[in-house]
Amino acid sequence: MSESLFDTPAPRLFTLPPQADFLRSIARRLRLEFNVETCPDALTHVLILTPTRRAAKALGDAFAEEAGNGVALLPMIRPLGDIDVDDPPFEPGELAGIAPPAVSASRRRFELARLILAKEAVLGREIGIGGALALAEPLGALLDDLATEDVTDFSVLDEALQEYLPADRREAVEFLNIVGTIWPMRLEELGLVDSAARRSIVLGALVERWDRQAPSHPVLVVGSTGSIPAARDVMRCVAQLPQGAVVLPGFDWDADDKAWAHIDDSHPQWAMQAFVNDFGIHRKQVGQWLGSAEPATARARRRVIAESLRPAKATDDWLARVEQLKQQYGDDYFARGLDGLSLIEAPDLLAEARLCALLLRETLDTPGKTAILVTPDRGLARRVAAEMDRFGVRLDDSGGAALSETHAGAFLLRLLDVAEDAGSVVALSALWGSPLFAAGSERGLVHGVLGKFEAEALRGVRPGRDLASVRARLDGKYVNLFDNDRAAIEAILTQMQAALAPLEPDEQRPAAVWAERHARAAEALASSAEREGAVRLWAGEGGDAAAGVLRELLGETESLPPMRLFEYAGAFRELVRARRVPPRLGVHPRLQVLGPLEARLIGADRIVLAGLNEGVWPAGLGVDPWLSAGMRKALDLGAPERRHGLAAHDFAQLACGAEVFLTRATKADGAPTVASRWVWRLKTLVEGAMGRDAAARALKPATDYAAIARDLNAPGLGPKPAPKPEPRPPVAARPRRLSITEIRTWVRDPYSIYARRILGIDRLDPADMPIDARERGTALHDALHEAFENWLDVLPEDAEAQLVEVSRRHLVKAGFAPEELVVEVPRFARAARWLVDWERARRAEGITIAKLEIKGELTLDVPGGDWVLNGRSDRFDRHRDGRIDIIDYKTGGAATPKEVASGFDPQLPLTAAMARESGTFRDFSGEPAGLYYVRLPGNAVGGVETRIDSTKSTPSAAEMADQAIADLREWINRFDNEAEPYLSQPRAKYVNDYGDYDHLARRGEWASAPGGSDEGGET
Repeated sequence: MSESLFDTPAPRLFTLPPQADFLRSIARRLRLEFNVETCPDALTHVLILTPTRRAAKALGDAFAEEAGNGVALLPMIRPLGDIDVDDPPFEPGELAGIAPPAVSASRRRFELARLILAKEAVLGREIGIGGALALAEPLGALLDDLATEDVTDFSVLDEALQEYLPADRREAVEFLNIVGTIWPMRLEELGLVDSAARRSIVLGALVERWDRQAPSHPVLVVGSTGSIPAARDVMRCVAQLPQGAVVLPGFDWDADDKAWAHIDDSHPQWAMQAFVNDFGIHRKQVGQWLGSAEPATARARRRVIAESLRPAKATDDWLARVEQLKQQYGDDYFARGLDGLSLIEAPDLLAEARLCALLLRETLDTPGKTAILVTPDRGLARRVAAEMDRFGVRLDDSGGAALSETHAGAFLLRLLDVAEDAGSVVALSALWGSPLFAAGSERGLVHGVLGKFEAEALRGVRPGRDLASVRARLDGKYVNLFDNDRAAIEAILTQMQAALAPLEPDEQRPAAVWAERHARAAEALASSAEREGAVRLWAGEGGDAAAGVLRELLGETESLPPMRLFEYAGAFRELVRARRVPPRLGVHPRLQVLGPLEARLIGADRIVLAGLNEGVWPAGLGVDPWLSAGMRKALDLGAPERRHGLAAHDFAQLACGAEVFLTRATKADGAPTVASRWVWRLKTLVEGAMGRDAAARALKPATDYAAIARDLNAPGLGPKPAPKPEPRPPVAARPRRLSITEIRTWVRDPYSIYARRILGIDRLDPADMPIDARERGTALHDALHEAFENWLDVLPEDAEAQLVEVSRRHLVKAGFAPEELVVEVPRFARAARWLVDWERARRAEGITIAKLEIKGELTLDVPGGDWVLNGRSDRFDRHRDGRIDIIDYKTGGAATPKEVASGFDPQLPLTAAMARESGTFRDFSGEPAGLYYVRLPGNAVGGVETRIDSTKSTPSAAEMADQAIADLREWINRFDNEAEPYLSQPRAKYVNDYGDYDHLARRGEWASAPGGSDEGGET
């Protein structure tokens, strides 16, 4: 071998160009350096420190792949920030006691939440345990930053406190001073230490040991930029060891002097510049990693990206720099630098996801080719994964899915929703719909019977506030079930009541007690006829993570105060929301979705950098609830812009790949987006160097992926509105029986009768509907019927009070809550006052109540065969001459006399016509005297009587009854003709924008199409 890695004088600093396969280059060179072919175990004494665990694993894989079929004895590979004191390079017990175990992230979060709760209690504010946990997360991150920078003194903020800090920031600093005192004491009591502080302690001990006595084995630090002070100290130490070396990723050794001098915290090179400057050496003294010659095209790309990210203060001579590069390397230098780099702008987020999925899928057409998608946008990553499903490919997503999105996590959350509100049909449906819910039965049976029960018995206004009210819906009034199905539902509800009984909402218990009860209830309801609940619930990707959350609640929450169920539920939701579950099985081996941190040092044949918009990549600075940007600078925590610098380094490294696609969405949620500063700078640079048109051509991919992605969902035909439906079912299928109220629907919207009575489609109410006009009207009718049934002969003196009390009972029965009764009872009291006065006036005229809530049925002899009209009348009153009034109560609006006389609301006239026929209503008949709507809105007036007949614009009641029956016969005969269609709301004046069957009739398509409106229809 012509030259050796350790032949050069210290400090030994190397770099690998961005386009090189960083980890494979390290592995290949070290195998040559230590002559592994001859000495297979030579590497086992080499220690390599990497920046992340993922990089450590990937480096091990690279060594194994380089070995091929030979022996692969690996070096010691350790993540720089997570060295165990009992593993090499330390001897067992060598540093015992110097670094206590690190506090787990969950325990620290619970402990900090306790402090936050105490603070809020002192200030007289309610935040809840879930809110405290949410604040504990950024507080923990701040403590890590303080430990990393070794900051313990907040006194530097005193002057700032006096001058300009707002009240919330003063409060935060006072609290941080308290935490700075109490937290170390609590950690000492627990025998633990913060992970960041432990890292600094361990790395400091390592540096002290190696400064005192150099290790006898080679040590390399690879891929770290030195942004963490303790890690930078290790790198400084290793670079000067006799057998030590540091390999920097993508160090810009050939930057011009002006750019180098103006590097700031937001620049990709800031951390490595600071590290190199510590040695007092020139940047060009950083050597190239042996055997890693940089091709001319790769160097051109690196230079173009570096120039696009040039420090802002050094861009005043950007054009001069462009000309200098052209003179030095040729006029086509920028075109060569952009070869293999493409920019694709999608119209929206979904289109960007589809585009990224297409780029990944195309990779698989080339055997052995690999691709990675890198984005910090978890939403975009999920959308890409969903788009890949169309290709039957499951992605290896390093970020994984939220635990709440897994079967186990969702099941545990839904169980808490039911425990908090057992009468909620929405919560019950969600729980019953989980594939884990079985409640001791066979899952298929459970799904079937509960689905029917929920759809037919539980929709509309919620049944009540507990499972007993849900069980009451099995009484046969709401749903018809086979005996076996009813028994199965009974058994399921019994199992649920037993499982949920310990989760009593009003009790106060420690979090660990709630967690145990939560787990036991979940296991009981997850059990099936074939398998125990624990096996079904805790197995799989989400099950293991969910069990981990519950273990934390069981074993690490003793510091939290006792809580009620809703507080425990809030804490559990917060923990589940933050927990990520990466996929384990079924992922494609050649595709990965990575965050920028995970992608460091990871290479692939094709790289897709997605989500390149401001606020996404780079991420916005956000709002720290504890320290503002100025306060962080005052504490010497480093400017927030340093995160942008690290992100810029990640981007620069990845953008130098051989085949790279940059993607962004021009709109998000309907609003325009701003391109990432890096994309904007790149476009600005190349447009200045090449001209706008040439730059656009250079950045445009050879294949129009955006058009292909757009065509993936294109139907192939232009949009064509659906025609107006004109169903003409056979006469034999058409209804021969309708109710009086359905006649109004039949006249105004025949299609609704077709859908309901011929197709058999019933409207499905939403679940958990609020109690409203329909329930109020039902309660009113029931109350009036009960009261007046007892007052047929004599109206009591206290009729008004009795009527109000009866109405209260029926409102409660209808489901009105106590707080709602405060509004409803006074409303009905006003209506009752008016109604009693009205009733007394009628009785004074000799008019008496004849029948209440009576049902009737009239058979019409028509050419097509017998046709039955049925209905129920609210009230019939008898005059002294034997004639009758037909009265209908209304709590809302009522039809006008003109609408009734025109035949568009024939309820009262048809009722009058039925009452004229003997035998239609049992033991009752009579000639009509008047048709009345009695409206009882309960407003200031209380009620209104509206007479429909015998007005200036309407005929007598008898004439209206005759006309209504004649119109009905004509309408029946019309629809007894098979050529007559059931049209959707054909009458322009009576179009209802909220018809139950408008969606089925597709009115939204044809009614808005040219020529498709209802104008000019029947009137």
